Amino acid sequence: MKLEFSKKTIPEILAEFEGKSTLEWQNDIFDFLKNYENNTSTIDFLYQRNDSLYKSVFKREFSNATFQSLNNFLGLKRGDTALLSSSVLDNDGKISLVQAIEGKLDLYCSDNLEEIKIPYTGEEQDQIGFAIDYAYINGKHVENSSSELVRIKKIALSGEHIPNYLKELEKPTFYSIYVVNGFPVGVKKEDDLNFTVLDKVELSEDEKNNLVLNSIYEDEPLNTERQVYITDDNKFRFLSTGEYRIGKSRNLINFELIEQKLDQYINLNFCVLGFPSKKTGEEVVTLVIESRFIEEIHIPQDELESHEVPQQTFYIGEFPKNSDKSAIRAELKQLLLEAND
Repeated sequence: MKLEFSKKTIPEILAEFEGKSTLEWQNDIFDFLKNYENNTSTIDFLYQRNDSLYKSVFKREFSNATFQSLNNFLGLKRGDTALLSSSVLDNDGKISLVQAIEGKLDLYCSDNLEEIKIPYTGEEQDQIGFAIDYAYINGKHVENSSSELVRIKKIALSGEHIPNYLKELEKPTFYSIYVVNGFPVGVKKEDDLNFTVLDKVELSEDEKNNLVLNSIYEDEPLNTERQVYITDDNKFRFLSTGEYRIGKSRNLINFELIEQKLDQYINLNFCVLGFPSKKTGEEVVTLVIESRFIEEIHIPQDELESHEVPQQTFYIGEFPKNSDKSAIRAELKQLLLEAND
């Protein structure tokens, strides 16, 4: 089924199928189009949290501007072909459909399956080439449709990271879209470090440096409960493995980077973490070392940035055994807290 938003209005598209025999998944699309056309005030998205399903309601002026911004970032233009391969009852399908409506794209729709089905778009059925300009797909589509991915010029995935094996494909250009409460708020191209914030979305941070999203069209801010680093040009990225914010200034510290620098000077099990200072109570860079073979440690401070130099050192008997370094840090911090009570 093809919906030509580049040439027709929603009522004209709906009229094409009126009276015809249609499938349930097609009727879901038609019902969404009717609601989208008739409801000029809001658009709803569903999201799940702690096994409960919630509905987030966004004002249309905000939603339309944000989706247009997303399409502009992706370089989509009127008449480009797009693919809808998820049910519009899910956010993936709803995002694809709104993108097509706002971008005046020609949308190819298929049944909601766990694999991508791309139609032949050439005059001859054996003409495949690049059949689709763009698709917003999910992880299951990626896993089950590797042979079809090369037939799409631009692919967007919901999430923070693009799997490395996808970057090895020559044909598609990949993008990550960050979604909050079912709604897209940021986008980045495959190897970009930072997300670009979409129009009408305003960024801020709470006291814990969690990303907070605000809009002049929404009554309440959305707190993502995720720590971020916001750049001077109003882009953002989530903290990578080993990065933490500590101290009153909430400086961004990479514990794993410090450990790499210290590794050549310490021949014991050790770990770097943030822990309250013995003197000030302020959280500082802290070195924790296994004490079985206590020896004097000499750390050349000129090998470290000033904010990386450990401000205090603790010795501990038995070092935790875990492949997850963040879990080790959490266990060590708890042990230190108990020892200092």
